[in-house]
Amino acid sequence: MLVVRLCGDAVPKSWNRWGRPLTRESHRLWAFLLPSGMDLANLVQALVLETPPDQLNSCLAVWINPDFDGRLPVSVLDELEPLSVLHTRLHEPWIMGELGSRVRPAFQPIASLQGAGRLLGYQMPCVLEHPERGEVAGREFHLLARQARRVEAVEQACQIAALVRRSEYLPRGVPAFIRAFPRSLLQQDLRRHPSYTCLERLGIDPRDIVIEVAERGQVDDIDALINSCGILRNMGFRIALDEVGAGMGHVGLMAGLEPDFIYLDQGLIAHAQRSAAGASLLEGLVLTARSIGAATVAEGLGDVGGLRLCRELGVDYGQGELVGPCAAVPEAPQSLPVTG
Repeated sequence: MLVVRLCGDAVPKSWNRWGRPLTRESHRLWAFLLPSGMDLANLVQALVLETPPDQLNSCLAVWINPDFDGRLPVSVLDELEPLSVLHTRLHEPWIMGELGSRVRPAFQPIASLQGAGRLLGYQMPCVLEHPERGEVAGREFHLLARQARRVEAVEQACQIAALVRRSEYLPRGVPAFIRAFPRSLLQQDLRRHPSYTCLERLGIDPRDIVIEVAERGQVDDIDALINSCGILRNMGFRIALDEVGAGMGHVGLMAGLEPDFIYLDQGLIAHAQRSAAGASLLEGLVLTARSIGAATVAEGLGDVGGLRLCRELGVDYGQGELVGPCAAVPEAPQSLPVTG
């Protein structure tokens, strides 16, 4: 039997078709028996489709033994998950298993925008091999991971796969840029993090790893994040702040984190090409980065106009199709066009 706890007052009308209130005293707990010809995945799918989206995330669910006697022990209440999470796990069961074999890291060169385009290092994005749909790009499978509450497992699988790949293809002294989300950086003992222990086993010098702090959503404890990044820097790592300009919350982190590199968001660069105000904002970010000792990296450079603007404003490095595509093995950056 599926038990769903409603955190609001309005009961979706369709629920009466599939279930009933668990007790007469409260309409917040509902019980849903499996209808004939339906499995749990079908039932959850029906409830998700017929529950208004603004109520869905507040519905917590758990599957319990069919001989349930009407009383919910505390241990069962602790297992409640959002109905949307249960839905994802039931319809994408592979994401609950071992993920390392499904991750495919790639190399994308980062090069100087001045002169001959000297190689700085390689960003190492990952795609995931979906059992039915083939390759799924990073943003999509991270969204899927959030929906299944498997963000940390996906992140660790990507980091470890990237570190293994880096040890196979890059010589000492060529840095790899590897993404990390703030939540995983707030562990009490970062030296016991699975990615760090993997790095030790592979014999990789932390100085050859740049940790990209990627803020997808709000950072709840900025001071703790700043402290963690300071610990990582003392361990030998360098720090990059990702997607600056995509959300102004990142701008406030720049001074506190004291990153070695700041990624300038692709959308910000595109806006700067169309608007004087956008160009002024981009120039201000470049100057701010320079004032705190950070090098700037233009993300997603794909056209000569963006390259020209970044050169004029003094952006240090670039990454994107114009610089060099993602590849399964590291390739040298392309010769950058001459801009006047």
